[in-house]
Amino acid sequence: MKLNSKDEFDDSIELTKKAFMISGFELGETKYNFIKWFFHINILWLYLDVFGEFSWLAEGMRMGKGLDELSMVAPCTAICLLASVKILPVFLNKQTFQKAVHKLRSIHPDEEESEDVDREIVIESQKYLKSVNRIFFFTTLVVIIMFSCEPFMLIGFAYYNTGEVKLLLPFPVKYFFDAYANTTIWSFMYVHQVWSSVIVCVFIFAADTLFYAFCTYLRMHFRILGRQFENFVSPSPEETRKNMRKCVNKHQELIELVNLLEILYSKSTLFNITSSSVLLCLSGFNIVVVQKTGTVLKFASFLMLSLSQVFLLCYFGDLLMSSSIELSQTVYSCRWYDVEPAIRRSVLIILIRSQKPCKVTACNFADLNLSAFSTILSRSYSCFALLKTMFD
Repeated sequence: MKLNSKDEFDDSIELTKKAFMISGFELGETKYNFIKWFFHINILWLYLDVFGEFSWLAEGMRMGKGLDELSMVAPCTAICLLASVKILPVFLNKQTFQKAVHKLRSIHPDEEESEDVDREIVIESQKYLKSVNRIFFFTTLVVIIMFSCEPFMLIGFAYYNTGEVKLLLPFPVKYFFDAYANTTIWSFMYVHQVWSSVIVCVFIFAADTLFYAFCTYLRMHFRILGRQFENFVSPSPEETRKNMRKCVNKHQELIELVNLLEILYSKSTLFNITSSSVLLCLSGFNIVVVQKTGTVLKFASFLMLSLSQVFLLCYFGDLLMSSSIELSQTVYSCRWYDVEPAIRRSVLIILIRSQKPCKVTACNFADLNLSAFSTILSRSYSCFALLKTMFD
């Protein structure tokens, strides 16, 4: 069964749509009014644990707990804040969010109107996006399972050795009540913390996979636009001018989409780049220093998630930049020398504009690309080496 362009687009971001729905947003027209309350409920639910983690950290520092103990909860608090910062721009810029998604959906190429070469580019982009989303989904799923199951394994191990049941929770959190008062309260708080983990992963997954979709499809459109520029010259001057106007309008649409993307992701990208160094550093520190199998497995999966999250973000940002710059090469390769002077001037203007990369920045402090990823790794290792020296 053939899908139209909108259904095809929606099918390629199915996991993203579900993640946004759980987060409290819909990618498109609102069908269920109650979904908008999910965001407020999720934030209240999550920040009961976040404030508890801050309380635990404050009390731990006051009591003089070691760096190895404090580093167990710090990455969890940092990633909770990161998840909140990544989803907050969507809440604060709902109109921009809906406009950008609607625009990207509306310009998706229709199968019947696309040439065979363009169709191959579309199919390739869709398969690539689906594959990346699945890999990122399973990575986040592993982290949720590891953090959720470790306390049960430790409880079972302790019961096997001592015959006593010592209740544990996935995260060390100080509540305003005793979470271990009885099994009923403990069971509820256990489920509470597990769902808090799900909320964090869903927030990050929703925001990041939508970014992947934008970058993948913008790259696809830049490639198709490049082909159109290469072949815009025709024997008829009127047809040539018509093709040129079509290409120019398409280029302006893509630039506008990148600007909308910058509004949605600029501030969260700055926090993401800053916090990723801390997350990678503390995760590696816990793996090396804490000599417990459960902790090593838990933070190894956490490190894998943090690495893949920041790498994919930088990779797709780099993909967007390179594809927009490559357009200048295809514009130069067209038969501009066979057209009238007025169109040549238009080609020159497009050539100059396409040499300026379309990009997402961290509030204009840094560009989101692979160079940013190498900088994050370098800073993470420096922080790790410093923490290890302090601990030793």
